[in-house]
Amino acid sequence: MRRSLSRLALLGAAFAMLGSTPSLAWGPDAHRVVALIAERVMQQSDPAALKKLNALLATDKSHATRTDIASEATWADVLRDKSEEARSATTPWHAVRLNAQNPDLSAACSGRQPLPEGYPASHGPRENCAVDKVLQFRKELANPETTSFERVAAVQYLLNLVADLNDPLLAIDHGDQGGNCVAVQIGGKPPVRLATYWETTLPAEVIGANPIQAAGKLAAAPADAKSGAAGDPESWAKDSFEVAKSVTYGFASTPGSNADVPMPKGESLSCASVPVYKADPDYETKAQAALRQQLTKAGLRLASVLSEGLK
Repeated sequence: MRRSLSRLALLGAAFAMLGSTPSLAWGPDAHRVVALIAERVMQQSDPAALKKLNALLATDKSHATRTDIASEATWADVLRDKSEEARSATTPWHAVRLNAQNPDLSAACSGRQPLPEGYPASHGPRENCAVDKVLQFRKELANPETTSFERVAAVQYLLNLVADLNDPLLAIDHGDQGGNCVAVQIGGKPPVRLATYWETTLPAEVIGANPIQAAGKLAAAPADAKSGAAGDPESWAKDSFEVAKSVTYGFASTPGSNADVPMPKGESLSCASVPVYKADPDYETKAQAALRQQLTKAGLRLASVLSEGLK
């Protein structure tokens, strides 16, 4: 059964609730970096679309975040983290968990359920994955008949979900609760849960304390913008899956003994003791390079999606 999602009701609930959940993907700084890269690209390649984007974001009255592009890139996560209803209704939208042995997109996306005719993309269906939602919101943004309220929602979700499509851990299902129930040990360092390393530790190392500076460095790095932005949401998900297979899970296939590894802050898991896999000394270097690449690709792809939708 398709579950509809009332964005107005969710906004009201989101900021009345005090509870929070741990990050399920890249944190706020990574999303800000992706949005800032897209902004830089659009400043050079499509300033007219960027002007339209900023004018549209300025009309956001949700008060969930500030209305600059970097802040709005975190809007979908803020809503999900603060509202149990939003978390239940939208969490599948943020991932494309392709089976590690049989990466079938249709299976990972619950059969690719279409958006019913005349149904706002922000209202469901719950079972859609990130590929489905990016396609739906992109189409909605480009449609001149879309209401201004829904156009804001389309931009807010695109700013977040295009980045999520480039997060390797959101692109693979290894049966380990998204990397939470497996740990990696790099050199002589203490073991860390894979999800903690890729979604928290690694972004902090690559981005540092200043997302604006990090975005500037990544955007300025030698890259072919056209090839980086090429493809479509389906191919981006598969690209992230390959990174997950070759880099994220690029450690020994046989674990050592299990260990009680600290859980992500605020999270309660059924796997207190997890298998620990040894990684080669160059794992960290490869992981950092992969993350830089994924953040940059995400920014280029986001710029392309926004420019296309705001013609």
